[in-house]
Amino acid sequence: MEPYEIEAFWEDLLAYIEQQRVLPVIGAELLTIPNGGIPTPLYRAVADNLLRKYPPPGDTSANGRFLQEYHELSDAVCALARRPRMRVSDLYRPIHDILQKVVAEQETLKPLRQLAAIRDFDLFATTTPDNLLAQALNAVRFAGVPQTDEIEYAPKLPTDRRRDIPALPSSLYTAVFYLFGKADVSAFYAIHDEDALEFAYTLQAGNGPERMFSQLRNRNLLLIGCTFCDWLVPFFLRSSNSERLFSVRTKKEFLVGCRTTKNRDFVAFLDYFSQDTRYYAVDASAFVDELYRRWSERNPEALAQQPGVPARKSGEAIFISYSSDDVGAAKRLNEELAGIGGDVAWFDKTALQPGDEWNQHIRSAIQRCTFFLPLISANTERRPEAFFREEWLEAVERARKIQGRKFIFPIVVDPEFNGAADRYTLVPEQFRALQYSHAPGGQMGEALRDELSGQLRELRRARVA
Repeated sequence: MEPYEIEAFWEDLLAYIEQQRVLPVIGAELLTIPNGGIPTPLYRAVADNLLRKYPPPGDTSANGRFLQEYHELSDAVCALARRPRMRVSDLYRPIHDILQKVVAEQETLKPLRQLAAIRDFDLFATTTPDNLLAQALNAVRFAGVPQTDEIEYAPKLPTDRRRDIPALPSSLYTAVFYLFGKADVSAFYAIHDEDALEFAYTLQAGNGPERMFSQLRNRNLLLIGCTFCDWLVPFFLRSSNSERLFSVRTKKEFLVGCRTTKNRDFVAFLDYFSQDTRYYAVDASAFVDELYRRWSERNPEALAQQPGVPARKSGEAIFISYSSDDVGAAKRLNEELAGIGGDVAWFDKTALQPGDEWNQHIRSAIQRCTFFLPLISANTERRPEAFFREEWLEAVERARKIQGRKFIFPIVVDPEFNGAADRYTLVPEQFRALQYSHAPGGQMGEALRDELSGQLRELRRARVA
């Protein structure tokens, strides 16, 4: 591009970002790790480890000479498919294990920290199955507490793992959408081109999270280092638009990176048929560095000016403590609280893994939250030993230090409740002195909604005064 075209690119992009009308889509080109002191694409390292574990036929050295840049994992899988008694379906688990090990050895990548620090981004998508982006968002925005919502997609994803963004997200809500699945021991993420084809086909057929996909269709997209195979790029652009690419559109795409934007046939396609798609052939990491610099200069009052420094929260965090048996009610209450302007410190306990330091994260969140909402039910009565009881005791200890305002709001989520709190015996003694509210299935009644809304107003008024 000519210098004036580059400046026009930046001015347009930054204007849309500051209006919170841009959704970044992150690709493999942005994920470079130090591998033995040598900068290496993440999935090259994964592919090399896979080939060392299962040497392919005819390549006794297993040095991966045949691996194409940013297509390494698919190439390695295809090579191993020719191995006697090796089935592609057997590779998801070892690839998951290798990826987890490689990721665990990395510090949060600088480009991802920089993107996380740009507060005008609330929704992200990733074309890779690792959780590095979610880790960066948690580190920069939530002081390491895992509050970033991770929305998975896979054609046959189990029903209990299918989620969507809230209809009314809070002001601090942040989410990552895994377009091609999240790494798993089963075949719920893409590891080769045919997987990518199936994911793309079923997603455009309307089988994915509706509200998230609606955001992809309606927001301007910033695709950074997305190394789709050649046929998939135009397909993805068309799928994420409600109109033909050739038409005059209000929505734009900004493509950044080296691999895709240097494909002459693809660039010619954009020039002729998708003139609302801007492309910039520059190294993905260098682009993010420049984006962060320009955005920071235009937004000196930004909450997080340095990646890795936790931002000051703008809202009042509400902690919902619940038994995993009551997760449906907890999610419903979470969405309803967002509707009254309550920012929830949300923990999806179904997604927490044994290796996560979630015990520490949860305790830290309880110490920082403004209101603590324990959900009480027949389910909690049946579980005398569970981690939510540790949460309740942690909240009771903190409540002793708080004077002049309410902190704990016990809520019964059973369908029927006549106000007789003595039917719930397995609760801390301090809860018994409090007024119980009723939210059947997590749906707030008028009294509870008014109570919490009033508490939030009073707190905001006190802070302004």
